[in-house]
Amino acid sequence: MIYAARSVTGKRAKNEDAVFIPKGGEISLVAVADGMGGHNAGNVASAIAVEILVAELKKGGPGGPAALVRDAVNHANTAVFEYAKVHPECRGMGTTLVMALLFKTRFVAANVGDSRLYHFHAGQLHQVTADHSYVAELVASGYLTPEEAAHHPRRNLITRALGTRACERVDIFECEWEENDVLLLCSDGLYSELSGKDLVGALEKSTTPDAACAALVELALDSGSQDNVSVVLVKNGEAW
Repeated sequence: MIYAARSVTGKRAKNEDAVFIPKGGEISLVAVADGMGGHNAGNVASAIAVEILVAELKKGGPGGPAALVRDAVNHANTAVFEYAKVHPECRGMGTTLVMALLFKTRFVAANVGDSRLYHFHAGQLHQVTADHSYVAELVASGYLTPEEAAHHPRRNLITRALGTRACERVDIFECEWEENDVLLLCSDGLYSELSGKDLVGALEKSTTPDAACAALVELALDSGSQDNVSVVLVKNGEAW
């Protein structure tokens, strides 16, 4: 597998996102966390969440991959929550999290919040995760169209986040993927101003994974993204 990642501050004062891709022979894991910008210490929350997630999955344990992933995300939630309890300056902090534990023919993914995982297969882009957000609930209920949700004044309001309470629900996905498929993980700063067609275009036109990450970030910023922008790419193969 080949990996690439890019995270930029964009038009915010600081970068509250955190990303993970493996180096060398590390565990085949990718993750993106987006610290809650409207709360204290979002950058601390996202960093803790990713650090604990990686550490827990490296340790392994009983049960299958889905159980391991769920337990690791729960540990990350607890770590963020407990840190905020003893650091008053961090009270109320939280973070989204989207991740995938990778195997040759399948992957196990999880998400909390509105950071996303897309699966690119045979020229088609499919959103694997479901956003935990106010507008996503309105779309699911039929009160808004996806186009209306993209411009809704409360589109940044999330309904789940790691670390804001002692326990949080996490969505788990077990999916198959094939050789040459690509997974794209990102914060909302990337997709908020881009269509699926935009994402596919950047993936198809780029000649390396690093170039694809750079192209996606630049496209988001040029299209008017006001947030931090983070993207992780992983291809199930040895060449881009």
